[in-house]
Amino acid sequence: MRRCVLLENQFMTKRIFLALALLTGSVAFAQKKVKQPPPPPPPVVDVKEIPPPPKTPPPPIIKRANWKESYSAFLKRNPRVKGIGWTKRNAVIIRLKSGKEEVYDLSKEEDVVSVRNKYGQLPAPPPPPPSAPFPPPRVQNKRTQS
Repeated sequence: MRRCVLLENQFMTKRIFLALALLTGSVAFAQKKVKQPPPPPPPVVDVKEIPPPPKTPPPPIIKRANWKESYSAFLKRNPRVKGIGWTKRNAVIIRLKSGKEEVYDLSKEEDVVSVRNKYGQLPAPPPPPPSAPFPPPRVQNKRTQS
């Protein structure tokens, strides 16, 4: 009987040892990291074959009446006139060499007819002045109170 118990103990010990070996192997295998293959190298670009960037197109040509030439022609046609000016309210101011100023409202048809009969075709107005640049944004300092 003792021999039977001893054989059972040995057999049980073998089973426990085998179970522990399987458990240890599976844990070790589960912790093993799988290495990812390295990424492929980037393609080699030959610097000599890069085309230059496309040229920017020229700005569009806007045909405007040459106001300096039409102004000079107006003064030659009208020797009594010293100068001419325009207002923002669609009016023309004609300055005479005698010192007088004549104001014609171009929004009224009778003023347009009278200025054309008296002085002929008016010159083209000069281009508007460039707009002022935007001021830089103001930075406000925020003070924290303790």
